[in-house]
Amino acid sequence: MILTIILGILWLILVPFGLGILPCRLLPKKYRSPGMIFALGCLLMMALFECEYLPALFVEMRFQTLCLIFRITVGLLSLISAIIGAPEVKSISFPKWNVFFIVFVLLVVIQCVARWFQGVTDGDDAFFLGTAVNTYYGNYMYVLDPYKGIHTGLDIRHALSPGGVYLAFLSNSIKLHPAITAHIVFADLMLILHYVVFCNVGKVLFVDEDKKASLFACMVCVFDVFGNYSLYTPGTFLITRTWQGKSVIANICIPFAFYLLLLLSKKEETGKMWKEKRLFYGIAAGITMLSSVAMATTGLMLLPPMLFLGAIILSIYRKKWSILLTTLIASIPTLAIGVIFLLLL
Repeated sequence: MILTIILGILWLILVPFGLGILPCRLLPKKYRSPGMIFALGCLLMMALFECEYLPALFVEMRFQTLCLIFRITVGLLSLISAIIGAPEVKSISFPKWNVFFIVFVLLVVIQCVARWFQGVTDGDDAFFLGTAVNTYYGNYMYVLDPYKGIHTGLDIRHALSPGGVYLAFLSNSIKLHPAITAHIVFADLMLILHYVVFCNVGKVLFVDEDKKASLFACMVCVFDVFGNYSLYTPGTFLITRTWQGKSVIANICIPFAFYLLLLLSKKEETGKMWKEKRLFYGIAAGITMLSSVAMATTGLMLLPPMLFLGAIILSIYRKKWSILLTTLIASIPTLAIGVIFLLLL
């Protein structure tokens, strides 16, 4: 148990935080929060896994070998990012405590604790966890039926999105069964990440108005908890399917994409600051699209069109067509995966 806790802190907190430090140097100082660094680092870790997983899949690499290579790669990148970005850590903008922020933190803690005692059974969960368990114990990736465990050959429909394999990687890294990792560890991590993203959305919507930003975060909590009026709402996905790929896309990747577009809508920068902000947008947009594909193939159809539409509107609004060009360049890796997907179907 002690080893699992230590490994969990390393791979779920320290490594993502280290990955996020360097790119966040491009943000204006008032937006450099610990939460933004952590959120970007988590998404970057998913995106990097997608980039290393695809070649491993096509050369029929074993899962254990992929885990070893990825741990070395992401560990080194995190260390390099932390060392280079260390001088900027002192400029991080920490959240200011007020009554609304305290209520918000309490609501998130209650949801995380409730998450431990919640049991969900559905077909998607059976597939997602079945894939993770097969990968974890069978050492193969997307060639075993998640329901029966028999060898079926490569499952092209799902194989390009390693959501279940990523869960198996985390289980392998922290030495915990995939079911426990999914329902407790990864679920709480994604729940916290969801609210971290919305906290930062509030910081952009209400610049220098901390109480309004905290109240906005509280309202998001309320809408999530009482959002189960339909099977398909983001609140339902968040509360009942927190660890599943489509829930991660709906509750983390899409809100993060909105955050990036909101950030560009603010006319507050000088020439140099604009170039840095646009570069951050391009890097973060590419990471967001790749991380969404890593969680589910739905990301191929949702994130690129959404970001392109937002980029077109912002290019007209700000009279800066470089926004659309940056979005196009950032989407190239994701579009390439989409082409591969169509060719293999």
